[in-house]
Amino acid sequence: MLFAELAVLFALAAPAGCSSRFVIPDPLPSGQEAGVVVSDTESFRAALRLAKPGDTILWADGEYEDVAVKMTASGSEGAPITLRAQTPGKVVFKGVSSIQLQGSWLVAEGFSFTRLDTSVKGSVLTFAKGSSNCRISGCKIDGRSSKPSEVDTKWVSMYGTHNEISHCTFLEKKNMGCLLVVWMEAGIVPGHVIADNYFTRPYTHYDDKGKARNGQESIRIGTSDFSMSDGGCIVRGNHFYRCDGERAEIISNKSCGNIYEGNLFEEGEGSLTLRHGNACTVRRNYFLSGGRSEVGGVRIIGERHVVEDNFFYKLTGSNYKSALCVVKGESEAALNGYWTAKDCVVRGNIFVDCLNGIVVNYGQRDTQDSAPVNLLVKGNTIVSGKNYMIPVSVLEGTPEGAVTWEDNIIFGGSQKGVSLETAGSRPVVGDNSEIISLIRKNAGIQW
Repeated sequence: MLFAELAVLFALAAPAGCSSRFVIPDPLPSGQEAGVVVSDTESFRAALRLAKPGDTILWADGEYEDVAVKMTASGSEGAPITLRAQTPGKVVFKGVSSIQLQGSWLVAEGFSFTRLDTSVKGSVLTFAKGSSNCRISGCKIDGRSSKPSEVDTKWVSMYGTHNEISHCTFLEKKNMGCLLVVWMEAGIVPGHVIADNYFTRPYTHYDDKGKARNGQESIRIGTSDFSMSDGGCIVRGNHFYRCDGERAEIISNKSCGNIYEGNLFEEGEGSLTLRHGNACTVRRNYFLSGGRSEVGGVRIIGERHVVEDNFFYKLTGSNYKSALCVVKGESEAALNGYWTAKDCVVRGNIFVDCLNGIVVNYGQRDTQDSAPVNLLVKGNTIVSGKNYMIPVSVLEGTPEGAVTWEDNIIFGGSQKGVSLETAGSRPVVGDNSEIISLIRKNAGIQW
């Protein structure tokens, strides 16, 4: 009943006129299922040559070292070719092992990776260039027994179009490099789905000055070079727990038109950062600090973004890691710079006892000289239980009229750079514990 309950709760949480994108996934089988059984790459290739749409190939239970599985084939809609662990979780790949899907309508599920060799470059799970409508589900990559490494590798690389990674668990990546990357390609809109996964990444690499190194995000969609291209990806129902990584960005958005909804960000020293690109939507996500310091929320850079119906609870970050930071741009921004926040909407969010609630026009570089333009802040509820908390901060250099404030409820704290009307009594905020609990239970492997 868990999947159905979560789908209903997301539907109830959707604002009027919006439909929930939550899709009930197919559960993994609880045990062995009919299909050809293979136990090495040679027998797998032989089985794959004979496979037809709708066929399943089972990989025999056991532990395997340095196995590279390349699945090159084509199933069909409603009848994919599936590679499945004989028993979910009991096929364990070690060392330099990987699975790559190259084709269309392919599925891989139920595999476990551990004791990774972090001295070798390469992705663990890959959707290859040209792949489409493929899915990887119910897999676990466990880095807890791996050695820290400066070698930059990715655990998941997503090329192609309309691929999905779901119900996977990613534990403690200790080598450099973003954990999951959507790679942009010229003329292609990826349209991938990243759903119902569990991420934790507490390990951080520092430079010789003690500063966290860039490139340790949990998810990155796009690159600076392709940041004005459409990504069209959906990141939904994931649980990000203590994803400290680079201590700045948990998710780095670097393309246009992506949707981030129904995710849980818990105790992570960083933010969901709309770093490059335009027209992204961040809605119905939950941000919790758990009492840890420097826990952020959402950072807005670029044009036509919508941040709505999110829940920010007791967040402890400031400046870029405020609960919601609308960044000061650069009038002459390069593709990898800070583009002006223009025509963005911050609507219907709830902020409870955050150190810094909504911060407008914050920047650190001398080149940041462009204040937000036409920012609408409407229908938000900001509750501050302590006087030192700052529910709203509008920083120096913000022109009059750059921000439109409508129908917000603000209680407590000390405003900075603006004097907005405040409520006389603390507003009642609904209980979100049930849906937060369901996201926790639903995210990651189910075996």
